[in-house]
Amino acid sequence: MGSPYEPGANDAPLSNKFLYLSMKLISLLPLFLGLSINTSSAGNHCDHLNPRGDDHAPISIMGDHIHSAGDWMLSYRYMFMQMDDLYSGSSKISPGQAFGANYTVSPTSMTMDMHMLGVMYAPSDRVTLMAMLPYIDLEMDHMIFPGAAPLLALNGGRPGFTTQSNGIGDLKLTSLISIFQQDGHHLHGGIGFSIPTGSISEQDLIPGPGGLIPRQLPAAMQLGSGTFDILPSLTWVRKSEKWSAGAQMRGVIRTHTNYHDYRLGDQVGVDAWASWNASEWCALSAGIGYLWEDELSGVQSDVSLNPPFAPTRRTVTTAFGENYGGQRIEAIVGANFVVPCGPLIGHRLAFDVRLPLWQDRNGISLGTNYTLTAGWQYAF
Repeated sequence: MGSPYEPGANDAPLSNKFLYLSMKLISLLPLFLGLSINTSSAGNHCDHLNPRGDDHAPISIMGDHIHSAGDWMLSYRYMFMQMDDLYSGSSKISPGQAFGANYTVSPTSMTMDMHMLGVMYAPSDRVTLMAMLPYIDLEMDHMIFPGAAPLLALNGGRPGFTTQSNGIGDLKLTSLISIFQQDGHHLHGGIGFSIPTGSISEQDLIPGPGGLIPRQLPAAMQLGSGTFDILPSLTWVRKSEKWSAGAQMRGVIRTHTNYHDYRLGDQVGVDAWASWNASEWCALSAGIGYLWEDELSGVQSDVSLNPPFAPTRRTVTTAFGENYGGQRIEAIVGANFVVPCGPLIGHRLAFDVRLPLWQDRNGISLGTNYTLTAGWQYAF
């Protein structure tokens, strides 16, 4: 449910969440190191057929590898995204500047927590099937235009409000197909579909006519796209004795308008990375990513566009399609840890952090501060 907005109230908890997750990951590393040492001292030999840390890309890159016939892989990922700064194009602006652009409500920050379960199965050496289902928790803080006295009164005199939504997101089903494999080079393509299992009818307490009552949330706070989407990809990987490198191009193609009369923008993303095996149980990685997303098209039904007390003004920035999408370039830094031999061979822990180097938002919208992804993977 919504909660009163208090400037700065969320800053410490968000920092603590980032620190807590980082410390939890660090606390698990001795287990992996201990497993490697214990299995080696017991006379187990880890040969070149056993898993390497760099067998997988940074954990935020999905569909980066295929499996041998009959192999399965289970995975769990946790992603935390923090968005704090408001942008107009590539420039940071204040909520006051958004109000000056005729908006009555401006977002000030947003967080996304996502838990994703995944499974991969290879019916043949050439084809690997993949399914991924997320659980998403969204929260966005808003500030009200100080000159909008009627709206402030409807909000109990408070200067802002917070909206939340959570639940299952869209199910993604993908087939990865090997195209070429020779001399340490591997190329595979992917074709997938996103099934609209995530809700696009989420509501929360929003001030307006009638007071602070449940209303339809804008698309930025919904859990899915509401459309069947096509997910193409192409991935190349080069592996050497101590290192590997790769690149992936991927897209999201929206096929129609959803039942709330809008369609999210198509997407194109490119990631490139290199990994170095610091030891037989640890690989360090670095890379760069680019993401482009088109504007939202259509008009979001049941989302108010103009305040009834000031019909010449606009409501919130997220109600308008031109404020969705944009592009960004980000650095990727991470590490993969794997048990190379022994009874827990193949269990992996990994994390990476994405830090924007440049971003250019369509219209007026929140930019990304950082994205942290951590996860576990096990192939058998």
